[in-house]
Amino acid sequence: MNTKKSLIVLSSVVAGIFLLTSFALDYELKPGEYKGEIILKKGTRTGYVDLKGDESTPWAKQQSVRFFSEDALADGKVTRKEKEKFKPKDLLGYKVEDRYFESIKISSSKLITGVGIPGQRFVERLADGNIKVYKLYEAPDPAGVYVGEAEIAAHEKELERMRNEPLIVIQKGEDKYALLEKLSLTELLSDCAEVKDKYLSGGYGAKPFNPDASTKAGKFIANKTNAETFGPMLIEIVNDYNKCTAK
Repeated sequence: MNTKKSLIVLSSVVAGIFLLTSFALDYELKPGEYKGEIILKKGTRTGYVDLKGDESTPWAKQQSVRFFSEDALADGKVTRKEKEKFKPKDLLGYKVEDRYFESIKISSSKLITGVGIPGQRFVERLADGNIKVYKLYEAPDPAGVYVGEAEIAAHEKELERMRNEPLIVIQKGEDKYALLEKLSLTELLSDCAEVKDKYLSGGYGAKPFNPDASTKAGKFIANKTNAETFGPMLIEIVNDYNKCTAK
């Protein structure tokens, strides 16, 4: 009799697990939801990440993120309450597929003009090592008011620029964050002769413009030109440098 009862209980448990699993398998991720993980100050949690924003508002991903666990899928749906919201100050970062968003204190205004108050943001990290590369989006003023066709058109044009022209930010070691276009790649790579020589000789697909510029104006033009030329190859160059300096 006891054996029979045990089998009934076991069968019920198995059926329950099967039912929960079936619901979880039935859940289809919505646009913006991805398998991922959040990196806490103590440990990592794996589950699903709900990214804010879309292609029209890429800066929204830098402001906050929502996370839900596998358990939330048990009934085949995920409610808003089951999605925990985290701000940059709450996490070290989050991962979505092969993308990593790191929580750092940064200001796009300060990078561009030298004036601005850094705030905590989730910024996508494109390369990691002795040189880190980040992709930072400027964000529109949430309190901005635009009246008339000319103002609205100018605002739309600015939004389009923000969407399509993210800032490429470099940090070497413990140095301050800096825009790629304000840096000399020759100087940045100077402590790895192998990569620097490959860069100077055109080994990355093009030769740098005026790498020996000495005047302030000359350096400004050279740095900006080389940032545009080598932008598509930047991650390859930085990865080579990071491997070189990690030896």
